[in-house]
Amino acid sequence: MEHSCPYCAIARRDYLIPLQNDPKWRGRVLIREIDVGRSTALRDFDGKTTTHLSFARSHGVRRVPTLIAFDAEGKAVAPPIVGLLADDFYRLYIEQALEAGLVKMRPRKP
Repeated sequence: MEHSCPYCAIARRDYLIPLQNDPKWRGRVLIREIDVGRSTALRDFDGKTTTHLSFARSHGVRRVPTLIAFDAEGKAVAPPIVGLLADDFYRLYIEQALEAGLVKMRPRKP
């Protein structure tokens, strides 16, 4: 697949692929890429067919890269990370969003 967004390529190569391979996150998070420039079909969280472009629009994606942490039902569980932020802190921002999402998804104690 050809990617025309150089910042997306950096986010994928330098942050998301290493994060996906990190034992700390393996089995805890699922990373999927949506290509906002494609009309290719995909299934949304409800199992309905949509497109990459429509999915991105329905979640307010206007700039790329945009990282959004979702729960299993498709609800955003942390504020989106928009743009390729400061190199020193970008992975930290991603991990904070994932941790916030995992905390929200944990069963509440009675």
